[in-house]
Amino acid sequence: MVFEILEDLQRRDGKTIVMVEQNAKKGLEFADIGYVLVSGRLAMAGPGDALLEDPEVGRLFLGA
Repeated sequence: MVFEILEDLQRRDGKTIVMVEQNAKKGLEFADIGYVLVSGRLAMAGPGDALLEDPEVGRLFLGA
């Protein structure tokens, strides 16, 4: 429900949203631009959909 409200604010009202989300998949599905932090440092950045497809993101989160 929260993501639906945020999407309304973003799409309908043209609001910019800065989000910090632990659910990487959900956050990147929503994001125009995503930033992946590891230990407080920028590890990756790019379009949310591209980061979702990048196996490096999973490796960074899961250490696999």
